[in-house]
Amino acid sequence: MNRNNYLLLFILFFCSTNLLSAQAKEEKKPVKVKFGGFVHSLFTYDSRQTVSAREGLIFLYPKDENLDASGKDLNKGGVYNMAVLLTRVNAKLSGPDILGAKSTGLVEAEFVGNSDSDANGLRIRHAYVNLNWGKTSLLVGQTWSPLFVAEVFPTTVGANSGLPFKPFARNPQVRLTHKTDNWKFLAALASERDYTSTGPDGTSNKYLRNAGLPIVQGQVHYYFGNHLIGVSAEFKNIKPSLSSTTGTEKDGDFKTWKNDETLSSWALMSYFKLNFKPVTFKAQATYGSNMTDVLMLGGYAAKTLNPLTNEASYTPIKVLGTWADLSYQKNDYTFALLTAYSKNYGADDIVVPGMIYSRSQNIGELYRIAPRVCKQYKNLKIELEAEYTAAAYADENGMNEKAEVVNSHWVGNTRLSVGLYYFF
Repeated sequence: MNRNNYLLLFILFFCSTNLLSAQAKEEKKPVKVKFGGFVHSLFTYDSRQTVSAREGLIFLYPKDENLDASGKDLNKGGVYNMAVLLTRVNAKLSGPDILGAKSTGLVEAEFVGNSDSDANGLRIRHAYVNLNWGKTSLLVGQTWSPLFVAEVFPTTVGANSGLPFKPFARNPQVRLTHKTDNWKFLAALASERDYTSTGPDGTSNKYLRNAGLPIVQGQVHYYFGNHLIGVSAEFKNIKPSLSSTTGTEKDGDFKTWKNDETLSSWALMSYFKLNFKPVTFKAQATYGSNMTDVLMLGGYAAKTLNPLTNEASYTPIKVLGTWADLSYQKNDYTFALLTAYSKNYGADDIVVPGMIYSRSQNIGELYRIAPRVCKQYKNLKIELEAEYTAAAYADENGMNEKAEVVNSHWVGNTRLSVGLYYFF
């Protein structure tokens, strides 16, 4: 029995123990529902074409140069957009005590959809039930990955929340949390849904499902005063392919072979938030491999091919992402500055050409500088942000045999964003 199964048995044992210790008769009360959310509009202007999602709403980085016959860059030129896709509704639930625990839940949806073709489509953000025994709680459902720390992230005007310099994902999961006066410990088993791994057949959660194991995640926080420091980690195993083929039907030697190779990857993250009102300073560093499912650079590649079956074995591509955010709040105004940097470190092994599964494998480095200002008028909030993001794209023959960019040129984009929220 592997360690993941032992963890699952522990969670089941914990729940059954609380069931036996709960009072025989618990107070009966109806489930209460409180509705909320906001109406959101976002206006953006870019100085060039970008790599982004949802019709340019969720910006990642600028597109590389694409020169025409006269040397003019086809990707250079102003791009304007306006969208209301981030408009959000939620229902917060509170109900009777169950198994001796306070029961709560959340259902939240937005209109971002799951792809560009589904823009304006309604999709689930959060949907979970939480049982709270005081110091210990059990959450089952979909919510933020422990690699996205809701207490420590940059509240940017743009919809990217600091992407791709930090992890971003919501996952179906079973999460156990224990808190003391100054500490929080969290363990979770998670799957993939809207944010998925990539592979030979494009992006899909089937690579994780076919590996037969959930993502294993953990988190530790230490609180002191209004400040916190923390670390998060995860281990993930995927199976990129179920079969391979050799020969051709024309030659009559075509064969299909079962594949068993998997890829293991990991991520480590440290962060802090220092709250010296009215000044708040937040920072985070993430180092890991195969992080396409949390919308960062990197991924993985094939390193060898079995000469008999063509089955591939795999090597992960490592990436570093860092950011720091300094904000100052005065009355109803907030002034802030985000700086961020990311680097693709390539793989530890020589990779098979044409068998790299990653996000923008030809980018070696990224950086971003983004000042913003926000003004609150009761339920209305108006925000303005200027964001400059630059990407180091590989020159011709600028990648080495380990998928690391060694020679590059910089391409930059300036994005101006105006956001408007009406909370209800």
